[in-house]
Amino acid sequence: MDKILKTTDDMLDFLSTKNIKLGTYDDNKVSQFLTDNTYFFKLISYRKNFQFNNGQYYHLSFDTLVDLSNIDMRLRYMLVHFCLDIEHCIKTKLLNEITFKTEDDGYSFLAKYIASNNNPSKIKQKILTQIKRTNSKLYDKHHAQLPLWVVMECCEFGVLESILAFYLASNPNSALIKLNVNRIEAGDNNISLLSYVRNIRNKAAHNSVILNSITSKSGIILDITRANSLASELVIKAKISRQVRRKRLSISTIHDITTTLAIYDTFIESETMKKRRYKELQDFLKRAQREKELYVQNDEILSVYRYFNQITNYLIETL
Repeated sequence: MDKILKTTDDMLDFLSTKNIKLGTYDDNKVSQFLTDNTYFFKLISYRKNFQFNNGQYYHLSFDTLVDLSNIDMRLRYMLVHFCLDIEHCIKTKLLNEITFKTEDDGYSFLAKYIASNNNPSKIKQKILTQIKRTNSKLYDKHHAQLPLWVVMECCEFGVLESILAFYLASNPNSALIKLNVNRIEAGDNNISLLSYVRNIRNKAAHNSVILNSITSKSGIILDITRANSLASELVIKAKISRQVRRKRLSISTIHDITTTLAIYDTFIESETMKKRRYKELQDFLKRAQREKELYVQNDEILSVYRYFNQITNYLIETL
């Protein structure tokens, strides 16, 4: 966007110049909406999903941008629940494995993890800082000798991800091994499939837009070899065609959401929790269709909807 848009008139002029229709809005309603609900640059980011030629967008209106922003808000709230459930589940399973199925305890394992890092003192200080910020009482009691459960309780998602990757590298028989990432792909980084969950969790928790990058026009395109086995297994079981799943999983945002759903379905054992979350997913997709006439000319968005609807139907049917 070359021109600096400072006033409502500038923003309305941008919409007009780019052929973005006002739809059911008029100038005053657009101004009021931007004042009360969101900021212009966030709202128009959804335009990237639509056809753009010769400096103009096609089949796009202000109504569509508003609808996508509302759908996106609901998506973020829903995905936070999925991610928090996964975080709790993986922490519990990891702690139980180390405690009951290995020769380590929470102290010796954590010491080995810290020592394995390129800069042990730096990673230890990072962990201590996160614990102190989260729970000062636990910090005061345990900072001299750290148990793993305190780290799990207090530290950020990225620390869990790194600890899990370290554990899986030397425990190939772990029940969590499906979260492992091919080491050639991972390179020298301690990552697991939780890295894709973290991508979604961070966007949702920080209230960042998600639906502005869900088509080949807008999203980051991945090398399809990055489509991990859990995500691939899920879409195959959902009977999504090879052509569709290759296209959808090559888009970073869709790949990460699909992986999150696959991890959820694989590792969450509570049928009650699954029913609740899958019902939320089903209700979200129903809401996404409420203004479906706004998208009839956008085959890619419709295809994304059908993709997740098919996955959701599979998840519900298999409960």
